[in-house]
Amino acid sequence: MQAGYWPIRLTTPLEEPRSREAAEAEVESPSASSEVSREWELVRRAQTFEEEAIRALYETYYPKVYNYAFMQLGDVHTAEDLASDVMLKMIESIQSFKFRGLPFGAWVFRIARNRLIDLHRRRKRRGEVDLSETLSTALANPQALAERAIERGQLQIALKHLTDEQRQVIVLKFIEGYDNRSVGKIMGRSEGAIKSLQHRALGSLRRVLHPEDY
Repeated sequence: MQAGYWPIRLTTPLEEPRSREAAEAEVESPSASSEVSREWELVRRAQTFEEEAIRALYETYYPKVYNYAFMQLGDVHTAEDLASDVMLKMIESIQSFKFRGLPFGAWVFRIARNRLIDLHRRRKRRGEVDLSETLSTALANPQALAERAIERGQLQIALKHLTDEQRQVIVLKFIEGYDNRSVGKIMGRSEGAIKSLQHRALGSLRRVLHPEDY
């Protein structure tokens, strides 16, 4: 998707969201920061189907969700498709979102995570090879590793050595900037579990990125 491209024009309210999106809207947190409050005002306007507000949310979260998906999948086109699907679900179900203090993005990324899980399940049922598995196999070839490291960056390669949950914690915390509580809500895990996943993931990343230290 090209920057600034706005594919959706709203004229009438969209259909009622599916029950899953309604469930994803139940987000809890302590009192909101001023930044979260400003975003909530934007969300409130979007819930009235104000096109400018919806466009602002779309342009904010499309690249974030795309980056999240690309880090998990390692494929540009699949990441674009997933990000577009998440944006559509976000718009369809935004009226069911209830502000409880967490960043609106935590709710968006819960939708993204569920779509990612759905994608993996569909591929498994169809007997398709997971793109992340294909990339991991290529790591055994030093030339392929070097080429991919140049193309996508060293971190993209290193992340493939982590489990799915460890990879999601690293992306959500250190690339998207969410705190442990928000990441826990997105992933359906406790803060303690998130801290443990982060600790193990960082240890694995250090071993991959700096093997000379081990």
